[in-house]
Amino acid sequence: MSLAVNGNEIRTAQRNQYVQQFIERQLPRTSTSSRYDSVVIAGNGIGAQVFAAQLAKNPQFEGKVTLVAPAVSESRRLINGVSLRGSAADFLCSALGTDHESLLAVSAGTSSPAPAAYRQTVAAAIPSGNSWHIKSPGTWQGGNWATNPIIYGVRNSRLVAGMRELLADHPISFIEDKVQSADELRSYAEGTRPLLVNATPNPTLFGGESRKPRRLVLAVQAPMIEKKINAPLEVETAFAPIIRRDNIIDVGYFTPFADPLSPRSTWYGILARVVDADSGFHKEHELDVMTDELGGLAESMGLEIDDPSETLARALVPASPWGKVTPSQPGTLDLKRMYSGGAPCYYADGMVSSAIGGVIGAEAVVRGVDADQAIRAALRPFRRHNYLWWIETTKTALFSDYLLRLNPRAAMLYPHTAGLNLWQSAA
Repeated sequence: MSLAVNGNEIRTAQRNQYVQQFIERQLPRTSTSSRYDSVVIAGNGIGAQVFAAQLAKNPQFEGKVTLVAPAVSESRRLINGVSLRGSAADFLCSALGTDHESLLAVSAGTSSPAPAAYRQTVAAAIPSGNSWHIKSPGTWQGGNWATNPIIYGVRNSRLVAGMRELLADHPISFIEDKVQSADELRSYAEGTRPLLVNATPNPTLFGGESRKPRRLVLAVQAPMIEKKINAPLEVETAFAPIIRRDNIIDVGYFTPFADPLSPRSTWYGILARVVDADSGFHKEHELDVMTDELGGLAESMGLEIDDPSETLARALVPASPWGKVTPSQPGTLDLKRMYSGGAPCYYADGMVSSAIGGVIGAEAVVRGVDADQAIRAALRPFRRHNYLWWIETTKTALFSDYLLRLNPRAAMLYPHTAGLNLWQSAA
């Protein structure tokens, strides 16, 4: 056995141990057993598949888990999240019974070299005529000698499709359909006492209400070709340029990236901005400005957007509450609502929330405890980070920008640097 293979096995064991310890801290074992004899899930995203995989590992639910959703539609356009945190990969791999290398092979097309960042830097970015002046960056997570990946850059639809490939031999049934109601979903259950799970973006699937969001996130993202990168961009490093505009900060993020459909792209970039829904903002104007910012920053660092007409995505996404949410109805679990929390797209926390939410939710079902409460409690630290980042980038944007220009390391010390273990892989 080669040293590389042996090292990968050791790291995988350490990651799996970390996940199991996390589960035991969140869900102490009880004598209670699950009240359900089967589970049927609407949706096939990250949270849905992780939830299904974790359940199917338990003998009680082996062969009794069904996923119902249309087939995954792949596109070069970067719709949904791209930043897969190292800790998210730990939970994904633990549930699916695989390792980081195998996950990257199916989702990124390569695991060597991996599209990984082991360090994160940040700096204020200031427009200067037709160019950009980027202040000296500061490291806020990881370092030059770090070995635990903090983030991988992969296209969401390829990751979801890759997970489906890895689950092919698992005791899970897959049905290609788009259900419109709880009764329709129940018709696909393998048992007589099924748990119905909504892992779709549709909050009304089980008869719930759709409430108007108080906040919205504007986002622009694209894969990028490396011409000749220059400072502050560095290899194996994720860089966050921070732009204060109209007293709100546009949050940028540039990371290593790999995608079989865009093989020339080795970087990815996004800009995101949170606005109040009733603030009277002009959607298209904001997205136009942010598109120009993204392209300008990329060019200043030696990057070029790869086929923007096919790959660049512009979106307006509703933000979820940080606090209490409507509980699931008896016999159901609104999985996506439970693991969502705060503003998506701008703290790179969507995939890790869905991965942890899927694992904890499944274990809660197996152990007969309240899955709503278990998921919300497990993800409370992640929602807190997201909330504090929202405060910094909207309510105190002027002060945050000043501190970032003065001392970026100090500006990001709490909670961002202090929370490293929430984001990096355990090994």
